[in-house]
Amino acid sequence: MTRHRPRRRIHPVGTVPGALDAAKSLPPTAVRMFAFGPDRFVEKSLKTLEQVHAQREGLPVLWLNFDGPPDASMIEQLRREFGLHPLALEDVLHPTQRAKLEPFGSVLFLVIPMPLVGDGLFATEQLAVFLGPDFVISIQQHAGGDCLEGIREGIRHRIGRVREKGPAYLTFALIDGVVDHYFPLVNALGERVDAIEDAVVGACAAPDMFEIRDAKHELAKVRQAIWPMRDALTALGTMETWFDLEHRLYLRNALDHVMRLIDMLDSDRMLASDLMELAIAIANARLGEITKILTMIATIFIPITFIAGVYGMNFDVMPELRWKYGYLVVWAVMGTIALSLLVMFWRRGWFAPSIFTAARRRAQRP
Repeated sequence: MTRHRPRRRIHPVGTVPGALDAAKSLPPTAVRMFAFGPDRFVEKSLKTLEQVHAQREGLPVLWLNFDGPPDASMIEQLRREFGLHPLALEDVLHPTQRAKLEPFGSVLFLVIPMPLVGDGLFATEQLAVFLGPDFVISIQQHAGGDCLEGIREGIRHRIGRVREKGPAYLTFALIDGVVDHYFPLVNALGERVDAIEDAVVGACAAPDMFEIRDAKHELAKVRQAIWPMRDALTALGTMETWFDLEHRLYLRNALDHVMRLIDMLDSDRMLASDLMELAIAIANARLGEITKILTMIATIFIPITFIAGVYGMNFDVMPELRWKYGYLVVWAVMGTIALSLLVMFWRRGWFAPSIFTAARRRAQRP
C-alpha cells in the first residue's frame, strides 16, 4: 500500500508573520484548568478564559490544557491575559510536528511531538507548551486521548512531586510523560523486527520484503519525531531563567531517555536493513538453486539428445540400425551417461542445498 506523507497546513503565501486569521474557522475547544499548591488544588472545565483568575483562587501554579487548538476569541484572550507572542501562537495554529524551543520574553515556548494514543499506525500530534512565571499552558493539536492523564492524576491525588513544585517542574512532567509514551511504541516495533528475524533464521525462508519495508517506514517515522527532541532538550537544559539546577537535573534525565530511544531505533533500523539485504540474498540464492537444477537437467539431456539426434538421421547405411542389440545398446549408453553425470554432480556436492534447512541450522547452533 502506498503511504502518503502528511502535508503541513500552511497560511497563504505573503501572509504577515504572526497573523492569526486562520483561527476563526476552528471548532470550539475544551479547556481544562488546574490550579494547585502543596495543600490543595482546583480543577475546572472552562468554555472561556474570563474567569480563570477568579477560579484560580490565588493558588501559586496554573495549568491550562487546551484539547485542540483555540479559536479566535481564545487566541486573543491568551495573547492579552498571558502575554503570548503572536509568532508562537501562529505555530500553534500551523503545527510544525517538530520539536523546537523559543524564548519570548518571560514566556518560554516549547513544541513536542506527542504520540497519539490508540491502535493503528504510528502518528503524532503537536503539543505546544507555554511556560510562564506562574503558569503553564499546553495546547494539543487534536481533541481526544493524550499522554497527560498520569500528570492529572498526580495533581488530583498528590502523587509525585508536581503539587510541591512550580511550573518549571510541571513542564518537565509534561515532557517526561510524552517521552515515556514512546517506549512502548519503540519496544513494539523492536519486537516486530525480532519476529521477522526469528522467522527468517528459524525457517530459512525468504521474508516478506514489504513487511520489512513497513517496519522500516514506521521506525523512520518514530525516529523523525524523536530526533529533534534531543536538540530541544539539550537547549532546554541551558535555560537558567526558567530552570534552576534541580530542574536541569530532571531535564538531563529526560534527555537520557530520548537518547536511549534513539539508540533503540537505530539498532532496530540497522537490523531491518540487514533483514532486507538478507531477503534479497535468500531470493537470489533460491534463484541460484533453481538455475542449478535446470542446469543439471540440461547437462544430462545434452548428450542423450545428441545420441537420439544421430540415430534419428535418415541415412540408409548406418551399421547399428540393423543390429539385433543396437536398440538396447543405445539405451545402455544413454543410461550410463546420465548415471555418470549424476554421480559426478553428487560428488561435487551439487545436490546439497546452498541454503541450510531449519533442522540443519538448529543442529549447527552451539
